[in-house]
Parts: sequence; structure tokens; C-alpha cells
Amino acid sequence: MRITTTPPLGAVPTAQPVQRAERARNAFELPGQPRTEDAKPSVARAPAGTAGLETLLAVQGMQPDDRRDRRRRALQRGRASLDLLDELKLALIAGEPVPVVLLRLRGLTASGLEATGEDGLDGVLAEIDLRAQVELAKRAVQQG
Repeated sequence: MRITTTPPLGAVPTAQPVQRAERARNAFELPGQPRTEDAKPSVARAPAGTAGLETLLAVQGMQPDDRRDRRRRALQRGRASLDLLDELKLALIAGEPVPVVLLRLRGLTASGLEATGEDGLDGVLAEIDLRAQVELAKRAVQQG
């Protein structure tokens, strides 16, 4: 009895000589024609789908990390937006000019929101972004 195992993920299958199938094909003769032998043994090739399947499974295994990275980036952006809105509020209360804070806030909102896949978090981040855009619009009207 022969036991075979699948290669580990990422392993590149090597070409192995075809033995039984190739011999059977070479042994076939047509009536009235002489038997011909191949000059060199042919090599079996691994199906392309096998390597593609292993790659696909490996990529799918990486997706949860990507989701965590998107969530982490979204949280950082939300915190940065809230910090800039606080700086803007404090500068307005103190009567200080706010162009630097407005520029940073405009740069942050211009990049657009990235969906995290969590409805609650995406909703809160959209509200923060909307508030930042309202503050930018109010300052643009006041200056213009």
C-alpha cells in the first residue's frame, strides 16, 4: 500500500518522470506499422491548478490581518480628527489664528474614509469626518 501526503503550503512541486503511463503510451502499436520509441523520456508536469490553489489559500489566510490593519488605521484617523477638532475649538476660544489646524484637518479629510467592515465603527468615523468637513466649510465661508 502506498501512502502519499500533500506538500506543505508554499512548496514548489518538482517534475517527476512519468513511468507507467508513458510506458503504456510508448507500447501502443498500430497494425502494420513498426513500433517507435521516444528518444528521451518525457517529464510529468504538476497541474497548474495545484500551485494556484495553495497560493489562494495562503492569501485567504492573510485577510484577517488586513482587516485588523484597516481597523487600526481607521481608529488612528478618528483619534487624529478628534484631536484636530479639539485644537480648533481651543484656538477659536483663545482667539488665535487657526490656519495650521485647518490645513491639517483638510489634509486628513481629503484622504477619504476607508471602510473597516464594522458598521458601528464606520458610522462613528463618518460622523467625525462630517463634523470636520462642516468646520472646514464654516471657516471657508468666514474667510471668503
